[in-house]
Amino acid sequence: MSTVNVVKYFFYRGFVPKTEERARQLITLAYQTARDQKLYPKEILIRSEIHKTTSINGVHQVDPLGYHVTLCFKDDQQLLRGTHVSSHGYVKDQDHLEFIHATHTGEKRDDTKRQRGKKDVWPSEDGLVLASETGYSHLLPK
Repeated sequence: MSTVNVVKYFFYRGFVPKTEERARQLITLAYQTARDQKLYPKEILIRSEIHKTTSINGVHQVDPLGYHVTLCFKDDQQLLRGTHVSSHGYVKDQDHLEFIHATHTGEKRDDTKRQRGKKDVWPSEDGLVLASETGYSHLLPK
């Protein structure tokens, strides 16, 4: 038996990749990152380009784990609760977006403030650009 999971992909308004090809690359990496933790993400917010910095205990520094994309994702239940999980999807290097591994935070409220404290991590849809709505087929175990 199989099922289809439809995932909406968003970018922050004002942060949309310059090319369709780059958007596709980031979307592919974002799905692999979210699937590292959850089988059926419903919405994924791609928050960054590939970079190698992070905040550790409030200090902005080079990420010892390397280059990554920052994103948030939600499953069905998190959509209802207004919460999400933030993640880093690590890649081989800046030019090769081959998924290596992921790290994830605990569940956070959507109105958690971004690093500089002014904007919500997951804003309402008027602060987002819907980049894609993609269906994935999954085989379910018997």
